Amino acid sequence: SIMFRQILLVCFLAVSSNCKGEDVVPQIIPQCPLSVPGLTWEFKDGRDQAIMAIPTRDMCYLECLNTAGCAGATWQLNDIAEGICFLFKEIEEYQPCHFCESAKAPLPVNDVCNAPEDKILDIQDTKNELDCIDRCARKSGECQFYSYFGEESILPNKCMLFKSCEDVTNAEGCPDIHSGEIQCFMPPQCSDYKILDHFTRKDTFRQFHLCDTNDNIENIASPDWDEDGWYRVKGEAGSYIPAYEVPFQSCGTVHSGYLKDTHPVMHGETKNATVCFTDADEPCAFEKEIQITRCAGFFVYKLEEPGKCDARYCTSDHPTQQITSDNE
Repeated sequence: SIMFRQILLVCFLAVSSNCKGEDVVPQIIPQCPLSVPGLTWEFKDGRDQAIMAIPTRDMCYLECLNTAGCAGATWQLNDIAEGICFLFKEIEEYQPCHFCESAKAPLPVNDVCNAPEDKILDIQDTKNELDCIDRCARKSGECQFYSYFGEESILPNKCMLFKSCEDVTNAEGCPDIHSGEIQCFMPPQCSDYKILDHFTRKDTFRQFHLCDTNDNIENIASPDWDEDGWYRVKGEAGSYIPAYEVPFQSCGTVHSGYLKDTHPVMHGETKNATVCFTDADEPCAFEKEIQITRCAGFFVYKLEEPGKCDARYCTSDHPTQQITSDNE
């Protein structure tokens, strides 16, 4: 009965570890970014929808949440129309856009997640469904599902966050309850990249004279270099291109390449950066412009060949501090 479902949901509230009605969102960088700037999808007339005079990104995303069949939304800044909100029925390959930001709609879950106590992360007061989704994304990658109770529901403006949703409670007869699985939005390079993993790249390595070159030069070309493109540092190479000065003749080369800039902070963020290459007398004898994207738990780097042999991108176990000094 409806009364039984009400009691069940109140019981969920009772077992919550944080059910004090406090409207506080921890300042945690989401492991699961809900949106990404500079990317959208192909817009098709007759299938997709463009709404004029939408002044903010969040208002656009709420339009998507309130539109049946909306798979994703792009908000684009426009001086004439104040802002344009594009709602997509289908989202396929990414394509670039200017002054825009896009988000995927959550995958809908019928009814309400019926999870055991150890699968309920939190229950909070919230403003709207988008705020509930954002709170799920800020649970450091733990939260996958949510149930939002609207103003007309039995628990107005409550947000339930779940680790998983293997079972549901039938919400028929209980209006204004919205549940879904959040969709992380990472740039395509976070899943389509090459690997730098050779041990000679480490900033602590002082032997060999290898080179990151697109030419296949025997005994000189780096064994893990595969032409220009997006790279992730893994394995014996460490996890990062270091953002500190690396000595001349390190990293299995002569001209050691290190970051002159810091890494991006927000997940899904891409920033331009400069790599310095050392010389015997100059810590930054020549430079190369690159891009860095922060993905979920790692970084990827858009690299071009340095343009000089012997020159090479260094790697390390730590982004900002040299830990050891082997192979001296």
